Amino acid sequence: MKEPYFIDIPAKDYHADAASGRYLSSHNLKQFMACPYTYSLLMTGKMKRPDSPALAFGRAVHCYTLEGHDAWHRDFLVTDGPINERTGQPYGRTSQKFQDFIAKQSKEVVSCKEFEMIEQMAESVWTHPDAKQLLEHGEAEGTIRVEDFCGLPVQVRIDWFNPEFGIVDLKTSGDDLTWFPGEAHKYGYAYQLALYRAVLEKVSGKKYPVYIVAVEKSQPYRAATFKYAEEVLDQAEAENEKAIAELIQCRERNEWHTRFRETRLIDHI
Repeated sequence: MKEPYFIDIPAKDYHADAASGRYLSSHNLKQFMACPYTYSLLMTGKMKRPDSPALAFGRAVHCYTLEGHDAWHRDFLVTDGPINERTGQPYGRTSQKFQDFIAKQSKEVVSCKEFEMIEQMAESVWTHPDAKQLLEHGEAEGTIRVEDFCGLPVQVRIDWFNPEFGIVDLKTSGDDLTWFPGEAHKYGYAYQLALYRAVLEKVSGKKYPVYIVAVEKSQPYRAATFKYAEEVLDQAEAENEKAIAELIQCRERNEWHTRFRETRLIDHI
């Protein structure tokens, strides 16, 4: 049964409302925490929002693994693109022929090789006993919107919510899951997931546990599950709230600093 506080909106609408500033998202909050000035450039359209093959691949993995075949066929097309008649091989991805082909598509394009990887990664996730238990029941890509969270309208889009186990986030990892906790620290996953937990608590009245299912992007595509300690999320939540208060202040003053205003000391080789 779908939880009443989750709303169904297309991903493009979710991201559009984040990009316009209508709702604060975890991604935008992370950008602000790193550099308020960069955040302001992105929000005013003076700086282009980055996309990359890695981000596109991650979206494809999420859709295929969590949302099912209907959503996959709705949003993605598996093809190597047009064939070069002279060579009998597909045109290169940087070629004008391929770019013209991409421009005509209404779906995101995934190459045949990428699709083989995605299939194997999804299989690894679903054959991992703990990951399967986390993902066996629940719903994917549920959006929650709160009009007043620490003074701002905030939205989160949770990869997977299992009413029994809580929040489950799917991450594609590097070549070796041994170092995934370091990746989690590097990319600030705790701040993202602490915001998810806090917004969900605000609408549900319950503080849910937070899990990550991580899967390698190279053979043998191993999967693993991780659980965040509550004290780590509590610390990240406090820092999120502090950052939101700072964001409100920056908006009121229209002052956007770089976090590099003061001289820093280099005290090691």
